[in-house]
Amino acid sequence: MKMKYKEILILSICVIIICAVVVVTLYLPKNSEIVSGPPEITLLETASSVSIDPNRYVPESFFSVGEEVWIYMEYTNISHKGVSDFTITLNVSHMDGEILGSVEDHINKSEKACFYYFNTNESWPTGLYIVSSKLIDNISGQISVKSAVFNLL
Repeated sequence: MKMKYKEILILSICVIIICAVVVVTLYLPKNSEIVSGPPEITLLETASSVSIDPNRYVPESFFSVGEEVWIYMEYTNISHKGVSDFTITLNVSHMDGEILGSVEDHINKSEKACFYYFNTNESWPTGLYIVSSKLIDNISGQISVKSAVFNLL
């Protein structure tokens, strides 16, 4: 009688293992099939005292005319099966709506952050500025936007 229980136990364990293998191979998504969420700009900040290697910066929201205004941004979900193809557009506009700086960059590597800068000069009026960022995933067509503000003194 004890032999029967051992055989039933061993057979039950084998059935469980076979079922687990079938579920994993047939029903669970493969790594290449896992769909990540939409692209997202997780951080957008104005900065000064930037060091690109390694990426370090000091967040700053007050600048003087003639200073460089650095923009630091981080993003996620921009890779599809190891392939990245996205476009970043940054606009810097004065509180009156006038766009005084713009940059567009096409990126096809799987990075997670980037820096851009704008040179201010006497043609830039003092006051509040808005940095608007748009990230377009050229593969999925999905878009993420984010804004930050700074003051020019």
